[in-house]
Amino acid sequence: MSNAAKGALWMIAAAAALTAMAVCIRFLPAYSVLLMIFLRNVINLVLMAPSMVRQGRSMIVTQRLGTHALRNLFLYSGNCAWFYGVTLISLADVASLQFTSPLFTAIIAAAFLGEKIGGHRMVAILVGFAGALIIIRPGMIPINLGTVMILIAAFLYSCAHVVTKRLSDTESGSTVVFYMSVTILVYSAIPAFFVWQTPTWADMPAMIGLGVTGYATHYCITRSLAVGDASFVIAFDFMRLPFSAILGWMLFREMLDAWTVAGALIIFAAGYYSTVREAKKSG
Repeated sequence: MSNAAKGALWMIAAAAALTAMAVCIRFLPAYSVLLMIFLRNVINLVLMAPSMVRQGRSMIVTQRLGTHALRNLFLYSGNCAWFYGVTLISLADVASLQFTSPLFTAIIAAAFLGEKIGGHRMVAILVGFAGALIIIRPGMIPINLGTVMILIAAFLYSCAHVVTKRLSDTESGSTVVFYMSVTILVYSAIPAFFVWQTPTWADMPAMIGLGVTGYATHYCITRSLAVGDASFVIAFDFMRLPFSAILGWMLFREMLDAWTVAGALIIFAAGYYSTVREAKKSG
């Protein structure tokens, strides 16, 4: 399997995990997003304990604490905006609005990593984005706070993706996820203190789900960016749309309309074309 295909598969796995995390947030309406972010990272560290014991110092040794801190500042800020946005608009709208992320990432990666965006790759990204616009239908869906929060989150996550790509040159996926959990735990501890609410036993499955899906999301993103160009693999975040539409309909009765289906097909076609072309170039 080519590196391009591996990167695409890791990003698709990340899209599935992130969609599952949005579902967990929806099942925890009584809690502040600041508290959820804090508890998610506590659970992340618990989940990482066996790996930390097995890998020992190799997981925590780094010469790039500043870069980790910058990446995780972007992530924590993006998390706050994204968690809040998820509570305000439908899962399909969340996924659709975040499809601006590939454009943000491509521009930032070109500016700071020197990645070249060829004509075919740019066409694939733009076609995928056009599919998202078909779903969003600008001018027909009102702009509200949830919409603004998700767009802000998309930009901040794009910044984090680019920094992750730079970190992946020297850091393992486990190291990146470890410092993500520790740093965001520090960032989120004080805000969580002021909104503390002890979770009930009934809510514990969803809280644990936040930790599991959060860990899986960031690990898969890190692995994806380690083997593929940021401006290429991020396009496969588009798979969050069909995942979100299906789960939104099944769990929350959020209707899937013809516009969403048409946009999803265009997004899939763009992603498939891009994968095949990158695989041929790698071969």
